[in-house]
Amino acid sequence: MKSGEGNHAPSPGTAARHRWWLDIRWITAGIVAMAIAFLLWGLFGPEAAIRISRETTCITEPLAADGLPDYRAALLAMAGPAPPPEENAAAALLQVCWPLGIDRADLPNVCAAIGIPNEPPSEPLRAPHKDATSKVTSEMFDAAQERPWTGENLPELEAWLQKNETKIDQLVAASLLPKFWYSMPVVHAPNASMWDSWTPFSLLEARRVTQILLCRAMWHIGEGRHRDAWHDVRAATRLGMLFVAPDGGPQFLVTQLVASAIQSTANKVLTIYLLADPDLPRDVLTEIGEDLDARGAPSSPRDTVVAERMFVLDMLVFAARRASGGRHGRAETLGEVLTGDSTLLIRTSLDWNSLLKCVNDNFDQIDAALQLRTHGERVAALERLDDTRVAAHRDRSEWSQRFMLFLSRGYRTAAVGESVTEDAFGVTIWTGPHVRTQALDDLARTAVALAEWRLDQRDEASMYPEQLDELVPQYLATIPLDPFSERPFIYERRGSGYLLASVGRNGLYDGGNDEDGEIVNGEWKEEKQLVKPDECDLVIRMPVPDRPFGLQTAP
Repeated sequence: MKSGEGNHAPSPGTAARHRWWLDIRWITAGIVAMAIAFLLWGLFGPEAAIRISRETTCITEPLAADGLPDYRAALLAMAGPAPPPEENAAAALLQVCWPLGIDRADLPNVCAAIGIPNEPPSEPLRAPHKDATSKVTSEMFDAAQERPWTGENLPELEAWLQKNETKIDQLVAASLLPKFWYSMPVVHAPNASMWDSWTPFSLLEARRVTQILLCRAMWHIGEGRHRDAWHDVRAATRLGMLFVAPDGGPQFLVTQLVASAIQSTANKVLTIYLLADPDLPRDVLTEIGEDLDARGAPSSPRDTVVAERMFVLDMLVFAARRASGGRHGRAETLGEVLTGDSTLLIRTSLDWNSLLKCVNDNFDQIDAALQLRTHGERVAALERLDDTRVAAHRDRSEWSQRFMLFLSRGYRTAAVGESVTEDAFGVTIWTGPHVRTQALDDLARTAVALAEWRLDQRDEASMYPEQLDELVPQYLATIPLDPFSERPFIYERRGSGYLLASVGRNGLYDGGNDEDGEIVNGEWKEEKQLVKPDECDLVIRMPVPDRPFGLQTAP
């Protein structure tokens, strides 16, 4: 065999094809590597600096040392200067009920801000069932807020009220002060987000204060001390109003909700129990009517939008640029307010300016809806906003949404923005407390007018008018309209009494089903009934049946 026989060298064409194929694979690998690098850059690359503007950060001053907005200082400035302690109900409450739920570490800053010494009273007032010197149980305290009662019913609670009479009278005096100015601990925590350091003026403790007042009011009613009962009811109501005073600056939503609950409970004591007492003197009734006439309109829900917007923006700015621990730290900061995929997306690169703008746009839309004239118009506008938000997600398949989240920084940013403000589009959280308070006040004023009519009647058949129009002009200047419907309240003569109702938050008359389940179809029930929360009215039904006091009535 000749040398080289059987060793076939590749033809020039075959070698060229082989080199071409290698080139294609290298080019493809390069393209894939560039695509992966591009995606990783998009997912985890650097982020642009936050731009200070009305569209992004909302406020452009004051700025903190890092050049980013100081939302705490802005909130304090909006609240205005602290009033003198002698004019400040917050200072009075703290000095009586120390520490009012405030953390010990926060007390020096809070006391300095409102101008009082950081010194507790020798014997601060506690709720009776929290008082170590008392024999009152939580069941006794709860039951005492459900029905008028006497010393024979609850001798232990009567003894506690008598022992603490001076302190409780100080709460009544505090309710007559012109201001409630409080520097929340959150504004003194520059190294944490508002979310992390969120300890609002202990509103649950503030509500406990009003529960003590209403517990004593029920005792006064049971013992026949009508004027004293009214003064305690008025004190609880005024404290609730002071918490959300219109000139007190931006209000957080939790403050609005707690204040509304306080005023709702106080109105129930007034309209169901005090006004139902046939022995209520006319001069006390006149005093009640004058106080209701003098009340201003409830604080605007737009004040809440201001505070909640700044709360959310502060949280986002802190997470983006101030949280320690990098992207893990910001995930920890925002973890409790994010839902679904957003808990993972927050660890990727985002366009924070777009995110801040998304949040601002959402709050702008809510604010515009709340500027509409009637409750119905505001609800319809908020529902349209919510429907639009839901539809935007419904139009894309789940797979396409996940692909866009992986591919697009802008899409991820929008998803996080929607997650942060998801709960902000709830209709009732913005419109409920404000409109409910107005409805309760107007119902109470109408019930006072009906009680005045009753005192002037000698014939039991005409104990109450057939129509509310008959109250004008002697007992009412005009017939108030239900703020939920912009129509007159529901009024029916029933037996020897009447039913008076607001249609409530759903805007529909549900037949006189009270939200507590004590009045169903306009009639009192021996035991509370289960009612659907969205199918309730605000109801006053006279006369109130004589229901014996008992601890079993406690919730």
